[in-house]
Amino acid sequence: MSQPPSYPAPPPAPSADTYGGQPENGLGLAAMIIGIASFFVLAPLSSTGAVILGILGLRKVRAGRATNRGQALTGVICGAVSLVLGLVVIIYVVAVMSHGVNTAP
Repeated sequence: MSQPPSYPAPPPAPSADTYGGQPENGLGLAAMIIGIASFFVLAPLSSTGAVILGILGLRKVRAGRATNRGQALTGVICGAVSLVLGLVVIIYVVAVMSHGVNTAP
């Protein structure tokens, strides 16, 4: 009887460290979600958070630890636009209210 053919051993399974681990995309995703939501809820507060999280997410992308540059950038842009619009509305409301207080009947 003949012996069965011998096959080489399979290569070891790749570990997470082989490819640099999983990307850390949480900050960019959170920035995008909060940036979009900031148009509807508590604009000055949430938009500031979106800008900060987006900048931190972009730093991770530049360092090669994240892969979602677009989401982080969307968070920064939406947060900045919402922050500017929120501040304009606040200034307008304060100006209208102060004008109503200064005018006597």
